[in-house]
Amino acid sequence: MIKRRLILCLLLNKGIFMNSRNFDLNPVGNIETIEQYLDFNSIDELVILNVERGEKNMDEFCAGVADVATRCFVPIAAGGGVKSIDDFHKLLNSGADKVIINTAAYENPELVTEAARVFGSQCVVASVDVKKNKKGSYEVWICNGSKNTGMDAFEWLKQLENLGAGEIFLTSIDEDGKCQGYDLALVKKASETVNIPIIVSGGVGEFEHLVDGIKEGHASAVSAANIFHFIGFSLTKAKVFLRTSGLNFPHTLWNFNKEFKDCTINVFENREKHKEE
Repeated sequence: MIKRRLILCLLLNKGIFMNSRNFDLNPVGNIETIEQYLDFNSIDELVILNVERGEKNMDEFCAGVADVATRCFVPIAAGGGVKSIDDFHKLLNSGADKVIINTAAYENPELVTEAARVFGSQCVVASVDVKKNKKGSYEVWICNGSKNTGMDAFEWLKQLENLGAGEIFLTSIDEDGKCQGYDLALVKKASETVNIPIIVSGGVGEFEHLVDGIKEGHASAVSAANIFHFIGFSLTKAKVFLRTSGLNFPHTLWNFNKEFKDCTINVFENREKHKEE
């Protein structure tokens, strides 16, 4: 049975972490700020994306990844602006376990294959940002969601799998930051299109949306960002909610303290009360 994963996504722009809505950015704070209310020990993995607009400073981003890696002892996937094998080396040497590639995968597909050969497919995460067109079809957008390639999203997913990508990080630009839930039709079709894991992103406004991503979208992992910036002990509460939903989530709650025990009881009681109603 596939082990499900809860993934926190952090958006980093020149040392400042951001919230996103339809890929428009607003600042949240630096690492010291978010460390105060994001309980890293409750997640299964962490995604860090360089969302700097224009030409991205890879060295500055790597420094940010390294700073987070010293505070968070879970697997990290990092990317944004990755253009070469050298960029893979830089991120891996900064504490990342996997590297995320987006625009460069489209512009230079051979890079995906070369990276998979050098580092192994498990190290290569292909990020795919999509929007619906006027006909309701899903198209791939690149360059921080600013450029429409016109390419069918599911055709691109299949190509990425064939090129050697080990996972897909799939984001609906339309749903990003709207808190209305994932685009489940997109996620389900993506999961049926490829045989590699799908990490779904974009749209979480309540913990039930995480459950929907797996039960209805058949995603292998669920990712969110904005929601975790506004709820105390949010990551721990989300993980408990997922485990009490009957899903196959591993135990990765290392910070099992009084606050965690309290929130475990509260979340479980709330779920049981909701069932009775």
